[in-house]
Amino acid sequence: MAAAEPGNDNTPFAVPARPAATRIRQVDKAALLAPAGERTMSMAGYEDEWIDIVDYIIRITEQIWTDRALGRIYDTYDAGCTVYSAYGVVRSVEEVVAATAGTITSFPEEEAHHLNVAWSGDDRQGFYTSHLGWTRMVNRGSSLWGPATGLTVGRRFAADCISHDNRIHTEWLVHDAGALVTALGLSVDDAAAIVAGEPRRERYVVAPVTRLAGQVPPGTYEGTRDTPEGWARGFFHDVWTRRRLDVLGSVYAPNAVAHWAGGRVANGPRNIGVLIIRTMASLPDGKMEVEHVCWSDETDGIIVAVRWRLTGTTRRGGTLGDKLPVGRLVSILGISHYRFQASHVVEEWTVFDEVAAIADALVD
Repeated sequence: MAAAEPGNDNTPFAVPARPAATRIRQVDKAALLAPAGERTMSMAGYEDEWIDIVDYIIRITEQIWTDRALGRIYDTYDAGCTVYSAYGVVRSVEEVVAATAGTITSFPEEEAHHLNVAWSGDDRQGFYTSHLGWTRMVNRGSSLWGPATGLTVGRRFAADCISHDNRIHTEWLVHDAGALVTALGLSVDDAAAIVAGEPRRERYVVAPVTRLAGQVPPGTYEGTRDTPEGWARGFFHDVWTRRRLDVLGSVYAPNAVAHWAGGRVANGPRNIGVLIIRTMASLPDGKMEVEHVCWSDETDGIIVAVRWRLTGTTRRGGTLGDKLPVGRLVSILGISHYRFQASHVVEEWTVFDEVAAIADALVD
């Protein structure tokens, strides 16, 4: 990647120079699916039809889910791909095909909206993408949640993928199951009990962690903050490690909006802080780890995408509710996208699966 360019008025950090990629926000979907022009970046090993890595992610998603070309999964996923989610680990392309067919059977009428694709990397080391989207679906078939209801439901999703030579070999997949089950008429607690009663897949192993090393209070962030990754790591350290929510007023615009798991929405720094505090209350000793950061230069501002994991022991109350067993180790995989204007975050999307987190606490 080229050296960093000087910062601009819309971000508190310098934006690194790199090839231009497709902008998808505020773009007509028909135009998005029929891109014109030449390829804008080196994509050795990828099919000739893709003009850049964002185009690749958007159009393979549409081909598989909208056009029902399930066989394209064999072309665009590695045979031994690994997919991490709140429900376990998938380790083959055949499992990806089976899971896709199962979801389409339960929700055959799907309308997909692509909110952002952040990215990093290149065709030599592999591309990393963070795809944020929203789907509207009709429940026409039975599913994990019960018989078909005929109800229309919506949920956000985020999928972080590493691809090389046209195939995805590693993916982290997060769905907002809380919003989905609520729209189907279930409580989050009842849905979690259903998940807890299912046979257990291979779990993503998480070692217990502690916020305090030798009871020494967390110090200030020592890394740089003048890159998208440095900004994200510093921000998460301030808020989640040091618990300094007083910084939110300088990070978020006064009219900022945050879209969170479970269909929760908050306006302004103080109310966004309430979402964070309620999550902390459910895992009061929670350790936040930033696992990956990438970004996009979009029509309405720079967007920084952060994949994170919050691990801690449960306490009743807060985001995970009042029926939560106490003292159970829970690890939450989440993905957040932050959109900047005038050096402040003006919009945030945070996706995690509270249903799966509660289910993990229910299992002995």
